[in-house]
Amino acid sequence: MAKIAIVTDSTAYLPDDYIEKNRITVVPLSVNFGTETRREGIDIKTREFYDMLPRLKELPTTSQPAVGEFVQAFESLVKTYDTVIGMFLSSGLSGTYNAAKTAAEMVGGDITVIDSKITSYPLARMVMEAVDMRDAGKSKEEIVSRVQQIVDNVKGYFVVDSLEHLHKGGRISGVSALVGSLLQIKPVLYVTEEGKLDLLDKVRTKRKALDRLVSLLREDKQAQPDLPIRLAVVYTQDEQAAREFQDRIRQEFPDVEPDLSELGPVIGTHVGPGMLAICYYLG
Repeated sequence: MAKIAIVTDSTAYLPDDYIEKNRITVVPLSVNFGTETRREGIDIKTREFYDMLPRLKELPTTSQPAVGEFVQAFESLVKTYDTVIGMFLSSGLSGTYNAAKTAAEMVGGDITVIDSKITSYPLARMVMEAVDMRDAGKSKEEIVSRVQQIVDNVKGYFVVDSLEHLHKGGRISGVSALVGSLLQIKPVLYVTEEGKLDLLDKVRTKRKALDRLVSLLREDKQAQPDLPIRLAVVYTQDEQAAREFQDRIRQEFPDVEPDLSELGPVIGTHVGPGMLAICYYLG
């Protein structure tokens, strides 16, 4: 049975004990506070970041890992593993995947690099399913095929309190941000098939925005009623609101047991506090 190494980046937001127990290599992205750079999950933790955010005069920025960091990780792994499978933050949101791909080509060996086309909970689920399959003795080809199936089917819809963070981070246009600010709307955003962010709908209240998320989930479930679903309510900072939305989904969809997942500093920098999302895949 081939020895398979699994690699991801810090925006999967996997628990530390899970990472250690399952021998996952995590390459961190960073948050920049002026001239100070902190690696996500190492030099700055989620709670610390959200406590800092209201006190900052300027919004932080983020940066992807350097190619050399991936080279170092891959070189170490190919010495002791037969094959390496890496799953990374959407190439439509960050250069992380491309840096990993470049590093894999430089190192050589049996390294497969996958663009998740998304981030956070779905990326974590890809890693978890890969771990389960590895531990069950599945081949590299079987694992990669399953991960790619998740990539092709995953959906992400979310509501932000303000478009300010997305605009300043370059993830949404100035026109969209200005319109949202002037009209005081609550935008419903989604992750496109290319792994980028786009505006799906504009509504007047957060309640109506969450109603829209529920209706999108209902449409997908009705279209494929026999398929199992993996779903999480993803949030930034406001755990109480997330748990209330989690309860609502349980009530409206008794066959769904939603997980709960909080975004850390890097993605939190771009969406800001008070974001609520649903991320899921069927099958």
